[in-house]
Amino acid sequence: MDPVDTSALPDRALQSALEFAVLIAAAGQKTRPPVPFPAGLKPFLKFHKLTAKALATVRDVVESDEHYLGLLALGAQAELVDEVGMLWLTRPEGWLELAVAALGSDPVDDDAADARAERRRKEAAETAAARSRLEVIELKGALARERQEAADVVKDRDLTAKRLRAAESRVRELEKAAQRNEASATAATELADVTSDEAALLRARLVDAEAARDQALAARAEEGSAIDADRLRSLLLDALALTGAAPEAGKRARRTTSRKPIPIPGGVYGDSEKAGEHLLRFTGVLVLVDGYNVAKLGWPDLTLQHQRERCIESAEALARRWGTVFHIVFDGADVVGAHSRARRVVRVSYSPEGVIADDVLRAEVAATDSGRPVVVVTNDQAVLHDVKAAGANTLSSDTFLALARR
Repeated sequence: MDPVDTSALPDRALQSALEFAVLIAAAGQKTRPPVPFPAGLKPFLKFHKLTAKALATVRDVVESDEHYLGLLALGAQAELVDEVGMLWLTRPEGWLELAVAALGSDPVDDDAADARAERRRKEAAETAAARSRLEVIELKGALARERQEAADVVKDRDLTAKRLRAAESRVRELEKAAQRNEASATAATELADVTSDEAALLRARLVDAEAARDQALAARAEEGSAIDADRLRSLLLDALALTGAAPEAGKRARRTTSRKPIPIPGGVYGDSEKAGEHLLRFTGVLVLVDGYNVAKLGWPDLTLQHQRERCIESAEALARRWGTVFHIVFDGADVVGAHSRARRVVRVSYSPEGVIADDVLRAEVAATDSGRPVVVVTNDQAVLHDVKAAGANTLSSDTFLALARR
């Protein structure tokens, strides 16, 4: 930039601008980082008012440093710098002519200039004071907001601490409950082990008892070509006594005289599926199934062997579903595949030679303790009549098949 001849402007006319230049240099040293300024201004940083000699020196320093002059132009304010000084600092197009014209209309007078400068400083001080008061008000508002926020934080902290204590208490309760459950599970496991051992012993005794019963039935059958129901009932009682399931001798009369049928809930049809489910799920019930009566009705197109298997599978499905005890009786021990065998959940037996399954069912009802409920599944009317008279409940083969196929 070509230098501009500013000799038409006396130093005194630029006093406000030059003192502003020194003021900015002094204030810039208190910032971090400090604002750089021309080294030539350093001797004047503590001056509040520049002398005539100092004005000339400061003018030469500022006019020779275009960067610092540009910095002053950015920060100049009318409150601190008069019109001529603002033109000299900012230097818009035609500024020199404007400054000379302004100076011509308002010739420099030391006393008047001092008065104007003093007035500007006072006005600037008042403006700064007003700004400071406004800043104080804003700071007080910010402080109040921060205090409220701090109070909210403390409140939230206390609430969080309370919730944390409650959660810790709940965790301790859950830990104690878990310990109690663990102890209960351990006890249940031990009980299950004992029960499993006892069940194994009972199963072994039952296998032995069934074998003894079948041998006794076969032996008695060889003595004659026909066995009446009374003799068969007595024979079965002797065999069942080996299992420990038969009642004591003094209580034998109760088996045929005091059995009470399972009551059917009101509004339930006697041989409906709902009634059948009620009977088969009754606690402690023994369900006796007329094997071929069910098998031939349910699967008439299959062979006898496959009919038996499907009948047994159906009973097993119900036993697994409801935990019911089933005993299926088929005719004829001499049929291929006819033998007593232990299945997982269903007991299967075959009538001995010369004895029909109907009589075995009658005898089983009579041999079962009168305190235990019994349900007989068959469509044979003669069997139904006799077991009802003995206090057993009955269920048709049709309803049994409908329940098994659900």
